Order: sequence, then C-alpha cells, then structure tokens
Amino acid sequence: SNALDQFFTRPQMHDQLFQREIKSVEASVASMEAKLRSKILAPIRALVYETDELYGIARSRDCDASSSTLIDPEEGLRLYTFARILFLAFERCLAHVVEARGRLHDLLAWIRGTASQVRARGTATDSIQRQNARNRRVPDGVIRRVSNFLSTPMLSAVKDSDDIAFEQHRHLAECVIGVPLSDFFSDCVSTDNVALSSKMAVRCTLKSALQSAFQTCAVLFDKPRDAFTETLDRLDIHFETPHSILAAHSRIGAGPRADKSEAFEPKMIQPNDSSLARHWMIIVRSVKDNFIEVIAIPGNVQPKFYLQAGLALPDNHRVRNIQFYGDSGNSSLSPNLDIDAVTNEGRQSLGLIVERQEVISDGSEELHEELWLFKYDEISFEKFDLGPTSNKAISIAAADFNQENCVHLQTCKTSNDDDNVLVTKCRYICTHQNFVIREQTKLNLCGSRGTAGVLSFGASTSLDILDLEEDEEDDEDDSASGDESFEE
Repeated sequence: SNALDQFFTRPQMHDQLFQREIKSVEASVASMEAKLRSKILAPIRALVYETDELYGIARSRDCDASSSTLIDPEEGLRLYTFARILFLAFERCLAHVVEARGRLHDLLAWIRGTASQVRARGTATDSIQRQNARNRRVPDGVIRRVSNFLSTPMLSAVKDSDDIAFEQHRHLAECVIGVPLSDFFSDCVSTDNVALSSKMAVRCTLKSALQSAFQTCAVLFDKPRDAFTETLDRLDIHFETPHSILAAHSRIGAGPRADKSEAFEPKMIQPNDSSLARHWMIIVRSVKDNFIEVIAIPGNVQPKFYLQAGLALPDNHRVRNIQFYGDSGNSSLSPNLDIDAVTNEGRQSLGLIVERQEVISDGSEELHEELWLFKYDEISFEKFDLGPTSNKAISIAAADFNQENCVHLQTCKTSNDDDNVLVTKCRYICTHQNFVIREQTKLNLCGSRGTAGVLSFGASTSLDILDLEEDEEDDEDDSASGDESFEE
C-alpha cells in the first residue's frame, strides 16, 4: 500500500502532466498505425495481386506448347504463396498493433483514475479531490480488461514456436501490455524446408517471410537473364599478356559500300591484307608501363582474324585511364527500318590519362597528370589469323612491343620526327607527390556534348570539365591559330 501511494503521488503523476503524456502516447500509436496501413499494407496487397497475375501468365504460357515462357510456373506459384504469407503475417501484426493501442488506452486511463483515488484518500467527503476521483473513475469493464492482460502470461505471436527464443528480443512495454510485437520482426523462425500454404502465415514472422520472398524473386528472375544470355552471340576473348587498364568501343565498318569516308577502315602495314567488315570492336589496353596495345576484331559471329597495333609513350610516362571519345557504333547500327541506309559515324578519338614523372631540384619526385586526346584511325595495323578455337572464344597472342615497331605518342612535333609519330592534344590536370597513395583518376568523355570530365584524387579531390571541341572551332575561324590546348 505504501509503495502504491508513493508511486501514484509522485510529481510526475500530476494530472495535467499525465494527461498530456497520455495524449502524446496515444497520438504516436495512432500515427504509427496509419503509416503501417498506408505505407506498408497497401504495397503488400498490391504485391499479392501482381504476383497472382504473374503466376497466371506463366501458367497460361506453359500450357501453350507453341510458345516458350521465361517464367517458371512453379517458382511463380512459390512467389505468390510467399507474398500471400507476407500479407497475412502483416495483417496479424497490424491486429496486434490495434490491440496494443486499445490496451494502452485502458491501462493509462486506469492509472489516471487510480492516481486520483490515492490522492483523495483521507480527504473530506465533499473535497475537490474526492470529486475528481469520482469523475475519473474508469468503468468496471476497463478494470477487468487491465487485470486480465496484466495477470495472463504472454504467448508468442508465432504459433508452434519456442517462446524462450523470443524473450530476449522483447521490450518491457510489450511485457506489460502483453502484446509481443517484436516477435514479428525476429528471425528465430525459418521457412526453409517447410510446406508452403497460407496456414504457414501463423508460423512465420515478417522478417522470415520477406527473406523467403526475396530469395524466390532472385531465383524467379534469374531465368530470364540466363535465357537472354544464352541467345546472345557471345565471344570470349582471352589475352596471353596481362593488362592493367582496358577500354572497348564499337565502330561502324566500311564493309562493301563505296563511300568509306565516314566509316572505320583500318590501315594495314601490308597493303595486300584485306580488312573489310561491317562493324568492328576496338579494344585498347595498357600492357606495360609505357606501351598501349590496340586490337580491332571484326564483328562476325566467329572472326577469322584480328588486327593489332602498338603505341609507345615517352619515358617516365604511364597510362592511368583510357576512354573512347565519339559516336558509339552500338547506337547507330540501326538508324531506321531501311537496312540499306548508309550510316555515318561522327568524330572518333581516344582519350588517355597520362601520368608523367618528373624529378625536381630538391631530388623529390612529382607526378603530373595530363589528358591526351588523339585520332587513331590513321594507325597502321598488322593482321593475325586466328587458329582453331572453340565456338565462342578467341585468344589474342602476346606481342613483343618495342620502340621500333610502335607508333610514338608525343604532345608536340619536332623536326626530327618521322612518320611513326602521332601528335596528341594535351591538357594539364593536376600534380601529385610520388609518395601519396590515392585512387585512380576517373575519366568520362561525352562525344555528343564535346566535353570531358576528369575526377582526380589526392590531397584534395578536383573535378575538371573540359571543352574538347574548342580547337576545332578555333581552326575553322582562324586556321593559323594552331592552338592545341583545351578550354576549361
């Protein structure tokens, strides 16, 4: 009795403060229930409907022998069953939320009424305390309900489960009102190796049902991806020489058409070698510190040959990133329904992030990063026949690149240069100390906009946006300008 008197006569039990706390708690629970109905119940109900439709479509296609289905009907039924189990389990969770809301209302009302009766004890019959106690007295039904859930042991929300496994996840408020809401979010129940039926919803938590639905979705939608992969004309390319950086690009080939000015027609070291194809796959990779390998593979189902060329950078230079610049052949192979229409390509170039090492006066080393851009259509290739290989794989033999059999890339042309030199446009990006560990510089070239984006890392991260077409505009306005720099 003394303990109850001390509890109900605390300053926190002041009627106005307690009434304000009751409104706050009831408003929070009502808001949570409304969000559960609008944000979760509605999407789950839509999921049940859509999976039912998907299962019906898969079953109808499976019965038609003349058509093939990408969706397994058994997996479709399994996904629908798990979606329905998830829906029923959430309905049970929502019912527990409604029950908890009612029990909280009864419990808080009983506490308020009891607190008023304790304060009125020992006062006059006509005192204001007695009058407040009479006004705040709760009905007998509320007292019976409160005494019932306070005296009844709490059972798990998941049937046929070990109640001890859920006890460690329950909060004190759940134990007081006797509504185990946390049981629905526990992973103590597994749906593996269990016969699927709607009755399983009473033995399943929300977390386990959702995990099972995700796993079923992964299995169900892997089949279309696998089917599409099998229908593609895939070509596996194996390189005998390892590489650090690789970039690939599609080009429209000249083929048998008469006008070859707006298409890719590789130049050959041996003039008698034929290199006509409707489209090409260009692969550029960094094979050594300052050597770049360019490979052109004709776009046949099973190519019979490939073309190879080597590019050499000056000493103390290394490639950090490679990107193609221009119109992709993938997006212009089928411009319209007229298969005889001639498709022309736009500007085609190759962009490199080159790291130049320099020793400064105090003996330390600095690394200067630059963007090099050049047209590679004038590079001379050497033709290599492919030996007998598997149906969907080819092997690129190792090439012995040196300073004599490679095209030399330079940022400026000198009087001593021969025909084996290719002059590139150059733009300074940033400078790093040699000992600084950093991420690889990222490069993105946009041919439609004529711009380049370079994201460099170091002591600070910087983003450079460059105009790659500034030089062409200057050359058209003033052919004598000869400016090879980019404008930022």
